[in-house]
Amino acid sequence: AEGRVVFVPLTAPGDRIRAVIVTSKPRWARGIAREILTESERRRKAPCPIFGVCGGCRLQHLPEAQQAEAKRRIIQDSLRRIGGIQCEVAVPIRAGPDLGYRNRIALTARRSDVGYRGLYDPRAIIPTTDCLLAEPPIRGVVHGLSSGEGLPTGGELRITIRASATERTALLVEGGTEPGTPDSVAGRLDGLESYWWRDDAGIMHLLAGSATFHETWQGLDFELPPGVFLQCNREVSAAMDTWLDDRLGLPSGRSIVDLYSGIGARAIRWALNGGNVSACEEDATACDACDAAAQTAGARLRVVRGRVENQLSLLEGAEFVAVNPPRTGLGNSVRDALAAAPVPYLAYISCDSATLARDLKVLAPSYDILEVQPFDAFPQTAHIETIVWMVASGSGNRE
Repeated sequence: AEGRVVFVPLTAPGDRIRAVIVTSKPRWARGIAREILTESERRRKAPCPIFGVCGGCRLQHLPEAQQAEAKRRIIQDSLRRIGGIQCEVAVPIRAGPDLGYRNRIALTARRSDVGYRGLYDPRAIIPTTDCLLAEPPIRGVVHGLSSGEGLPTGGELRITIRASATERTALLVEGGTEPGTPDSVAGRLDGLESYWWRDDAGIMHLLAGSATFHETWQGLDFELPPGVFLQCNREVSAAMDTWLDDRLGLPSGRSIVDLYSGIGARAIRWALNGGNVSACEEDATACDACDAAAQTAGARLRVVRGRVENQLSLLEGAEFVAVNPPRTGLGNSVRDALAAAPVPYLAYISCDSATLARDLKVLAPSYDILEVQPFDAFPQTAHIETIVWMVASGSGNRE
């Protein structure tokens, strides 16, 4: 490969392969394995029958310990290569099962085909009657929808299925121009609590059940609107919060700002423990869910609706700031503000190692990075969550 790194999906360390290069760059290339000449001892038989063609999973052929090490190395390499940061990355923390852990999945439907996008051709749909990653109630919904019967028509559909802690389900279908036959869909899906359709014009229609979906999340009760974001692995999410709370310590009396706060589960918990908490979120429906859950729990906090970029005054006087941006990372002005006026304690919660490294390159001169802790919230896939725990440089806050 002329000294370049070559990325080849579905291979294992120690494999000898014959590959064809499909993308070539000056410093790296991407290939497809045409033949495995010698299989690595680190390889295993994937549990899913459509692994290798379905785009949902890329690491089922590796034992869990190998998956964790591969993800740790991806983070460490991104920090070094993109961020210019040399630091130790801890072994990923795992919690709960390696299969059957997802409380939310998204499928695509085109005519009678319902399934995941193809691994090598994202335009293709791989018909799916089951998904081993999903919690059991979702697997039942996948089977019930596999024929496509009764779903909205008139275009390609995105289907999001969510399950609650009490094994109820919610369905959000996006796309199309006609609603199909909602009664036939709802009638064959046991435990369906809410069925929404967003048509091609962006108009929302409640086709069956309740307008919101009840979820109990780490002891808090939420009424979730359709499409609102929530971590897909409830056990790893709890482990992340425990890890973060251990670093933060008692929040009582402390000024805490939670940016990109979503439905505000962390913010509510910190407020219940006496923190002076402000939570900022752009999604108005998530803010409504946060307000309602906080009222139910008896928590007092400030919920700020709007883009984080427009609410940077929240940082003034904050002792601890948590940022949990989408995959695109921090907005430029948010990153620059945190770098220009460092807060005493900063936690960056990331779902993308490349944008994390990009942002840390700007933040690193203003902060001491104390810990980089990955969490394997997505076993069998290449995705991983990471929390970076930082303190303002020269502050002496080493604990």
